[in-house]
Amino acid sequence: MTLNPQRVRCAVFALLCALCLFAWQALTVRYTYSGNWTGLFCTGALFPPPPPLAAEHLYVFPKAGYDGQAYHDIAHDPFFRRGFARYIDAPRLRYRRILVPGLAFLLAGGRDRLVDAAYFAVVLGFIALGAWWLARVGALFGYGAWLGLCFAAVPAVLISVDRMTVDVALVALVAGFALYTREWRPGKLYAVLVAAALSRETGLLLVVACVLWLAWERRFRAAVLFSTAALPAAAWMFFVQLRTGPAEAHPITWRLLSGFAGRLLHPFSADPSPAIRALIDTFDVVALAGVGLALVWAGLSAWRRKLTPVSVAIYLFALLALVLAPGDTWSDVYSFGRTLSPLLLLCALDGLAERKFWPSLSVLLVDPAVGLLMGRQFLNIVDGLAAAIR
Repeated sequence: MTLNPQRVRCAVFALLCALCLFAWQALTVRYTYSGNWTGLFCTGALFPPPPPLAAEHLYVFPKAGYDGQAYHDIAHDPFFRRGFARYIDAPRLRYRRILVPGLAFLLAGGRDRLVDAAYFAVVLGFIALGAWWLARVGALFGYGAWLGLCFAAVPAVLISVDRMTVDVALVALVAGFALYTREWRPGKLYAVLVAAALSRETGLLLVVACVLWLAWERRFRAAVLFSTAALPAAAWMFFVQLRTGPAEAHPITWRLLSGFAGRLLHPFSADPSPAIRALIDTFDVVALAGVGLALVWAGLSAWRRKLTPVSVAIYLFALLALVLAPGDTWSDVYSFGRTLSPLLLLCALDGLAERKFWPSLSVLLVDPAVGLLMGRQFLNIVDGLAAAIR
């Protein structure tokens, strides 16, 4: 059996992408969290962790934590057997996104002492997989396997590396969706759709996009078959529904663009320094310009009546951006940046397929604001390395 040189190059760039981000995590843990890897879960004191996890010596922030804290708890108790759900903010919403914490639990064999390492491995695995698929897309489009390195620039990837959120799985699967709809590998595409729907509820939009495109092509039998890719997620959501209380109000409004416009007109920064607050607000507006650019590409594609699986997915995620209500989803770039990363990545790939590069700016314009929120870690790494060299 001879190795395909192109596949080897794709694998090399995928591993390089994952290793670079792992190195960033290792340096962050060393110089920001004093070697305590649980700092990446961003556990906050406002929602204390379940008492059985005390043996982990969790790194706890003095105030609010972040979503990674909830998914870490779920990875230790994915089937509601230990009562961890009562320690989680919005448990019904969090438990629906079972793919990453569930895989971590399975990889660890359910052993608490191995769950954290398994969780980190799952996140890195999705980084490598997303970079592999993106490298394959780059080769398919004639750009080369190096495009896989660009997976590290997707906002949801950077945020997941920093806060252990589950969004890295969905954007990786978006890259797989783009590849397998282009090559038309129905078996692999079906697996991608099943996983996307289990990663988070917005992953169901990929299933809907595929089904709508097949129906438009009058391939009704295939449309019915691919619609069943949503069934595992539907079954899991029903299971979660039976074991959790009412969910919070869904952040959807029919006042189109009210969330986007509200965020643009009323930037939020809590930093006490006027200079830093102005910098954060400026980068915030630039990030919103990136989202706006993706919406422009979606509008132009609709105007041209472009109908491919990727373009249909773009329309659905653009509609999501239009109807997201003001509130937590638009609270900062970490929130809207990871929620809308599938839209940004799909627009970038759709543009590259047509040899148009400006849609890729939708990703790059969001990155500076994300990077700014990672500034403390960067400065700690620089100080730590400088002290080590001295």
